[in-house]
Amino acid sequence: MILPIWTSTHQAAQNKNLSALIEKIKDNTSREVSSVVIFDLDGTLFDNRPRTLFILTEIASKNEAQAPQLCASIEKQRDINLIEYSIRETLKNFNVTNEAEIEFIENKWQEKFFSDEYQKYDIPIPGASNYVSQIHNAGATVIYLTGRDAPRMLVGATESLRLFGFPVGIIGTMMIVKTVFEEKDEIFKKEVSSYLKRIGIVEGIFENEPVNSNLLQREFPNSESFLVLTQHRNDAPPLNKGIHALKDFRITE
Repeated sequence: MILPIWTSTHQAAQNKNLSALIEKIKDNTSREVSSVVIFDLDGTLFDNRPRTLFILTEIASKNEAQAPQLCASIEKQRDINLIEYSIRETLKNFNVTNEAEIEFIENKWQEKFFSDEYQKYDIPIPGASNYVSQIHNAGATVIYLTGRDAPRMLVGATESLRLFGFPVGIIGTMMIVKTVFEEKDEIFKKEVSSYLKRIGIVEGIFENEPVNSNLLQREFPNSESFLVLTQHRNDAPPLNKGIHALKDFRITE
């Protein structure tokens, strides 16, 4: 996690920036101007650490012979804060050091994590469902632009959004996923950008990966760009100027 000490000044900026985007979209709608707002899923709208914790618990319970270190560790502690962006870093936190066991768990985790079935264990970032609904109700087209892929994860992603009350599958919403898992997220999102420019004016971008946030800000320089301070790749580049930091999606009094 990269969340800094969150002060009242940070929260005031979050309140102002999130509210201003809603008002901008309302103004566009009143003038019959089409607005688009882009939301990533993993680490942006959803905390997927519970998914990994559930999967590791399941692996340990069903594969004691192949994963004895994980089994011993996870019986003592199931702390969500032990879950890192990297599965290998996560396993270090669970005291798994045997390379054969790491490879076994990694393969099992990848098979389960990137599937429809386990996405239901994700939990929304606080305020996310309500905020996306406000953006949609203000008149914007909500674009869920995610690195999840269609063959293995489209159904689960849609069901997860519906489960937690996000607008999905209705007028003014769109889900865009990769056709193949192997395509790099940044390449995929750059290619999609040219299509999004034809839909309307991109007024807001929400990401958790600095590389994607920087890329989309370059593609849509007049939009308001936000980085949700959850987890991201260890090799992330510095964040471009002008991108707003968010703790979550709550607008407090």
